[in-house]
Amino acid sequence: MPAAVSFVALTRKLLLAAAACVALSLAGCATLSEEGPRTASTSLPVQGPATPLDRIATASMEGAEPGASGFRLMLGLASMDTRLVLLRGAQRSLDLQYYHLHDDATGRLVLRELRNAAQRGVRVRLLVDDLYTEDIGPLLEGLGAYPNVEVRIFNPFPTRGGMATRFGLALFDFSRVNRRMHNKLFVADGMLAVAGGRNLGDVYFMRDTDDNFFDYDVLVAGAVLPQMASIFDEYWNAPQVRTAASVLHPSGDIEAVRRAFDARVDGADTPEPVPFRTVDPLGRVTLGDELQAGHVKLAFGRAQAFADSPAKAWGQAETQRLPSGALIDTSRRLLGEAAQQAQSEIITSSPYFVPGPAALEGMRRNAARGIRQTLITNSLAATDEPVVHTGYRRYRARLLGDGMQIYEIHPNAGRALFVGSIGAGTQVRLHTKALVIDRKTLFLGSVNMDPRSDALNTEFGLRIDCPALAEEARAFFGELMQHSAFQVRLKPGSDSELEWWRVDGDQPVKVTDEEPGADLATRAKLYLQSLVIPESML
Repeated sequence: MPAAVSFVALTRKLLLAAAACVALSLAGCATLSEEGPRTASTSLPVQGPATPLDRIATASMEGAEPGASGFRLMLGLASMDTRLVLLRGAQRSLDLQYYHLHDDATGRLVLRELRNAAQRGVRVRLLVDDLYTEDIGPLLEGLGAYPNVEVRIFNPFPTRGGMATRFGLALFDFSRVNRRMHNKLFVADGMLAVAGGRNLGDVYFMRDTDDNFFDYDVLVAGAVLPQMASIFDEYWNAPQVRTAASVLHPSGDIEAVRRAFDARVDGADTPEPVPFRTVDPLGRVTLGDELQAGHVKLAFGRAQAFADSPAKAWGQAETQRLPSGALIDTSRRLLGEAAQQAQSEIITSSPYFVPGPAALEGMRRNAARGIRQTLITNSLAATDEPVVHTGYRRYRARLLGDGMQIYEIHPNAGRALFVGSIGAGTQVRLHTKALVIDRKTLFLGSVNMDPRSDALNTEFGLRIDCPALAEEARAFFGELMQHSAFQVRLKPGSDSELEWWRVDGDQPVKVTDEEPGADLATRAKLYLQSLVIPESML
């Protein structure tokens, strides 16, 4: 799911909920209550007998310089295979932090593997944002009923119920509940980790029959792991977090809760994914096979882990460097500063791109310095958030006029991107949030280039200084631009009228000079909605 809530539907629901709240003389409106005592915990040290994941990480980092980290980019199904190896191989600890965990085959599979890990003695900590817990509340209760497991919830609503009810009954606390934890982080045994933009659901691993997101994330080993683990701890112990038990108020019958959980996650509607087996463009066999063999081909480099402070959920700004070396700072500011240090080229991938005046000015300064700037984002025909797209459209002609190249993903992108029948017949959308700077630095994480990531949501990311990895990401984006996107251009002689071109043949071909995926009625509706919904909410 996107960082932004679908605010057209939400606004309508909020109005109804607000009316109900007023009708009740505000008696039901509430704010966040205290939870009582809570036990702080931190990441387990890497010690004792070597676990299977310890051995994989050690073997894969052989030959790296001291202080280096190792990286392997993962596209699509390979990322699901990797997560399953980590879930099933962990013997010490599993720490997962996610914005959205779905009640579908993928989400239930992850929860099942977390239960199985706990049953073999692994300490499991699961932290989720509260926005989408309405459907998975019973599953979170069930997982938390097992020994060795603790579930916590970030910035919870004061009441349960549907989204409209929860927002409506927190009407006077809206500035808090509108701020969400968009982070995605997965650390196994303190030795291997996964970071990127994916949530845990079918649509992020090409398992949905209708709509799917394609994304890049990265398997990480080496020196940056303690930084990633300490950021998880910073959130886990934050005052903005509550125990799941204090939020969900589970039944006292633990055995019944466990039985209900088992029935859901062990059922026939939670099938194993089909293993992904192929050879990538660099000649490497599937990552899942390499993990099973005990050695992964990694690219070595230096990395910096960073995240917004969890206090951002309460409208507070905090900046610090943790003892591990991790940065707690404003994620968007860190990306902006890095972009201003570029020497030759910036490629930006963002599914939801609404730069705002400050970022627009930074891009203009870069253009004046001769920096080549390229943007990859969703077209209106491909996006799942049309209203956010209206915010982007306000800047598009100005960006083109300043020399930026813009590529918009077209709705049948999957045909050119995936092997065999993967993604066939489904809508495929961009979800990767990344910057490639000067062919040597890659920023990858959860950060969208929009006002919500900037001002409201917390985010997590990695700065990876590794030319080999940056070149690999750049090559993928090149394929994406050539085979799965429209190039957007200004009409000759115009500073506002646009054309959409295909560039996958011997010669570019103009496709249309009207917004792909939008008839006159759609454009009119989106324009009216853009007048109602402020850009700061996008």
